[in-house]
Amino acid sequence: MKHYFRYVALLSVVASLSFAAEAMPTTRGPMGFNVYDTNKDGVISEEEFYAVKAARMQSKADAGMPMRNAGNSPDFAFFDTNKDGKITPEELQKGQAAQMQNRPRGGGMGKAQ
Repeated sequence: MKHYFRYVALLSVVASLSFAAEAMPTTRGPMGFNVYDTNKDGVISEEEFYAVKAARMQSKADAGMPMRNAGNSPDFAFFDTNKDGKITPEELQKGQAAQMQNRPRGGGMGKAQ
């Protein structure tokens, strides 16, 4: 019986951590479409885009992560290539691919002397 209660307690901790991880935007790498599309209507509105972006930046700040080039991150218009006020999965994917190609190489620490 003692092991049963430990098992139940462990499962509840794992479940709560999983839920928290899903709710929080990732702090590294490009975020998936489903993270931005908070109302699950199949497109990203400008409001959704900026709300998720702000939550991610806050998450990084809370974790003490460096926020290099935060001011240079692309805005909504960068991804909304057809200017219809919505970002589709394809527009997000193409924009993220373009951003990855334009990234500086080598980790940003400068050349070794």
